[in-house]
Amino acid sequence: MNLVRLVLALLVLVRAGPAFAQEDPFEWLKPPPEDQLADDETVIPVGKGAVFVPTLTSPTSEPPVILVTPDDVKDIPTGRRVLVDPGTYTVIVSPGSPGQGIGQAIEVREGETTLVPVKWGALRVHVTDDRRVPFRGQYDLIKSENRETIGTGFGADTLQGEQLMTWLLPPGVYRIVKPGANYRALKNYATVYVPEAGLVRYRLVIDQQTGDFLGSGMLLPGEFGAGLDRDSRWAQTLVIGADGSFVQSANRGGVTNQTVLSGNVFVDHQIGYHKDAHHFTALIQLEEGATSIRPAGATPLPVLKTRDRIRGDLLYNWFARENIGPYARAGAETRMFNTNVLATEDSTFLITRTDGTVDSTSIAANETLNIARAWAPTVIREGAGMNYRAVNNRWVTFNLRLGLGARQNLYRRALFPADDPDTDTFEYQEVDSFFQEGVESTIVLTARLPGWAVYATDLELFADFQTFTQPSLEWRNTVTLRLTRLISLNYFANLDYLPQVVEDKPWQLEHSVVLRAAWTIL
Repeated sequence: MNLVRLVLALLVLVRAGPAFAQEDPFEWLKPPPEDQLADDETVIPVGKGAVFVPTLTSPTSEPPVILVTPDDVKDIPTGRRVLVDPGTYTVIVSPGSPGQGIGQAIEVREGETTLVPVKWGALRVHVTDDRRVPFRGQYDLIKSENRETIGTGFGADTLQGEQLMTWLLPPGVYRIVKPGANYRALKNYATVYVPEAGLVRYRLVIDQQTGDFLGSGMLLPGEFGAGLDRDSRWAQTLVIGADGSFVQSANRGGVTNQTVLSGNVFVDHQIGYHKDAHHFTALIQLEEGATSIRPAGATPLPVLKTRDRIRGDLLYNWFARENIGPYARAGAETRMFNTNVLATEDSTFLITRTDGTVDSTSIAANETLNIARAWAPTVIREGAGMNYRAVNNRWVTFNLRLGLGARQNLYRRALFPADDPDTDTFEYQEVDSFFQEGVESTIVLTARLPGWAVYATDLELFADFQTFTQPSLEWRNTVTLRLTRLISLNYFANLDYLPQVVEDKPWQLEHSVVLRAAWTIL
């Protein structure tokens, strides 16, 4: 019986052995160099040659390569055919200064592409907490051979769309230490070997509060957290959050006896598809909040909404060149519920209708006036044009867009404030739906600031063909400060200039500070 068990065990090991041997722990995210070169359709003109430096992960996450001639030094990207004059060059692949990298002499001939042999390795350090949640943890990288500090690295909050950067390194052993520590550190360090022509996926587990290392180790290509492989182009995140308060006061000096309930919820779902030069993103955001005030011994005040927004955006970019290419986009923003204004005292509202007539409406104290129906206003946008990616690194992403667009402004007779402070009444302007076609220009900037803060801004100008000299402006700003793994402090500031909506008061401002607890589902 024991002999039978031994034979069966040997058979299992024989069958399992090849399966384990087939998995390359240093597999690239990109295809082999020959396949990358075959996919590049850049035409070599007469009198020129080309250089092609293969990419192991992606050109946007790898540092540029240094190309040296007797007369010039310039940076070139990986993963793309670069046109040069025929001649002799030195290619230096380095994580920083030329002295930290590997140099190779190459010869470029007219009409031909010189494929640079991969003599370096790549390292991607995935920084997470002890629950595998990625964040922008910091570390120093030191080369063990000469104890030289290569530089300071950061993780990436990939759940918020940040991109993990890649180290391109000479083959060898490296030590990862806490920022400011040296090679002799006896705690908070890890060691990693980077082979020639291999990609090392490495996980570093850090305590977000103290910065102490909790664990580390190499990831296999298919392991959770190792990143997308070459066949997996899709990524998505789903974040939900909530904040709220319950305040009850009774028999306190200087305080009204009342109960106040308030709460807000939000859902943020992002989907991305990236393949070579093609990038598609979809965004769905939902924010809802309300407040209820119940004075003791009196009729409760009407429930008022504090936040009400549904937004959806689709964006496609094709970077025909490294940083420039066409885009197409569509988006919409609306409100789910009725919008009401609470009168704190007996008040008179003067409403200027779209036909020029003026209605007078009296509202008793603690009653409400409806100024917009559910799903109003709804604004739908479409556009297409050229996108220029001016900056794209671990600190800043900066995009400029210019194109033609259309707007469907479905205001549906919503009321906008147009109050005259010199009168005792409250003035509102009724706005009907209208449509626009014109030129759109957009600036999109995201900056990762010190202290785990992220600033994002989106400035959009739209010039209608009919009123070209009076463009509208929409400026969205967000500052997020991550306090803990689940809690963040957020500042939102939205500034709109819409002369087509209310001519006398075209500026609209909304800003808020929100402390949020968020849970990542996907």
